[in-house]
Amino acid sequence: MTASASQALAFWPFGNGARIDLAPAYGGVCEECDLSGRILAGAKMSNSNFSRSDFSNAVLARADASHSEFEGADFTQADLTRVRLIDASCPRARFERARLEAANARGANFTRANFAHADVTRMIFEDANLSGADLRNARGLTQAQLDQACGDRRTRLPRGMRVERCG
Repeated sequence: MTASASQALAFWPFGNGARIDLAPAYGGVCEECDLSGRILAGAKMSNSNFSRSDFSNAVLARADASHSEFEGADFTQADLTRVRLIDASCPRARFERARLEAANARGANFTRANFAHADVTRMIFEDANLSGADLRNARGLTQAQLDQACGDRRTRLPRGMRVERCG
């Protein structure tokens, strides 16, 4: 496969030398894939299924993962700065110590996701479902962000913060 210098390439875990072109768009299934430590900055990953995949220590800055499935995915210490997770499904995903500054997660499902020590500064949670999510130790979290989201009685928040119940 050939690609121009402006296209993002990633080495995929499907055998020796296998590569997949991630620009201008990629849609597919990569469940339980080991993408830990991979450089996927700017990748087009929308409308894909990455359930139970390992993205720990990966760089996904400015990637577009809108409308994708990340159920049970591990983003521990990943760089998700300015990532697009619009309408993404991330139930039980792990974002421990991840960088999510200025990430756009409008309409995303973070049911029972763990954001322990994640940096969510300026992250957009508009219409996001935080039911059962653990944001107690998330850094940069503001009440204004939570006012745009919804959760339930199991949502764990820093002391003094609240979130409306999902309807």
